[in-house]
Amino acid sequence: MEMGRRVADTFTEQSVLVTGASGFLGKVLVEKLLYSTPQLKHIYLLIRPHSGLSPKQRLDKILQGPLFDRLRAENPSAFSKLVPIGGNLLEEDLGLSQPDMHRLCEEVGIVFHCAATVKFDEALRLSIEMNVIGTQRLIALCHKMRNLIVGCFLFLFLMYSSFRI
Repeated sequence: MEMGRRVADTFTEQSVLVTGASGFLGKVLVEKLLYSTPQLKHIYLLIRPHSGLSPKQRLDKILQGPLFDRLRAENPSAFSKLVPIGGNLLEEDLGLSQPDMHRLCEEVGIVFHCAATVKFDEALRLSIEMNVIGTQRLIALCHKMRNLIVGCFLFLFLMYSSFRI
């Protein structure tokens, strides 16, 4: 059996949670999941309100980008699998409403954690709050998920270094 087929089969009738869907890695991941895993049930996207835009408005703006042209052309119905969930890694219980918390805990089987602050001049306190404590909060949510597949908390973090010669 080819590797791609086995990966796609893993997602059959699964619901996933993605953090950081507004960032580079998150956008690419969401497009790849929608395109390559047609049997996926839902993709829940933890999106915080920002700049006066609701999570739904932010998602709509993301989906207008050229990265999603292929999906718009070949399988526009795939977008119906996307469910924006208002939340924030900087808040207790991720700032989730009780209904959203319940839904995630009952349905999600796989978690992709792509959210992080990657600003190199970010205040250390905020970097720790977002990248460490926010991750701990997400892991605490995962412990409540009834259908989480063992080992399916995937933490995607972009590493970068720069030096001058």
